[in-house]
Amino acid sequence: MASNTILLLEDDQPLREYYSLTLEANDYEVIQAENSGEIIKLIEIHDPALIITDLVMPDHDGLEGIFKLLGRYKIPVMVLSAYPEFIQLSRPVVTATYLKPLSAEDLIKAVGKILDKSLSSS
Repeated sequence: MASNTILLLEDDQPLREYYSLTLEANDYEVIQAENSGEIIKLIEIHDPALIITDLVMPDHDGLEGIFKLLGRYKIPVMVLSAYPEFIQLSRPVVTATYLKPLSAEDLIKAVGKILDKSLSSS
């Protein structure tokens, strides 16, 4: 697993670009996806250290997708959502949850914390 590769799943294109540029400026490799259609393929190809995903997207139920991922892969999942009720539902099964939009500084802190913890438990 490449310790700096992040799979970013976000349907809002400006927000996806903002998060991606922020992460790349901090030496992370970002694989962007606007929907969950090819998420398994992207995981298999890129072996990300972290998945950052929105929960409410037009093509899937984010919680259902997360359960599928967690059942198949041992990759930390960070959830970003504009809906507090979905944040609450996802908390028990994911690594971290944050309310959108997340500032650049908070995004980098959150990712660093998750990846540091993930590396130390490997």
